[in-house]
Amino acid sequence: MKKIILIIVLLALPAICFAQPSIIFDKERQDFGEVKKGTELQYTFEFTNNGNEELVISKIITS
Repeated sequence: MKKIILIIVLLALPAICFAQPSIIFDKERQDFGEVKKGTELQYTFEFTNNGNEELVISKIITS
């Protein structure tokens, strides 16, 4: 019985250790072309979490 429990734990261990979020964007860039100064632009990037853990976005950097 102990051997069976040990085998189950050893098989499940890699899945537990490598569990992580994985962000996938539908589109990674948006080019607005030429824009007049003072024009306000807005775009929403769609993404999904393909991982098996909660995805936390803690920092965003714009260009």
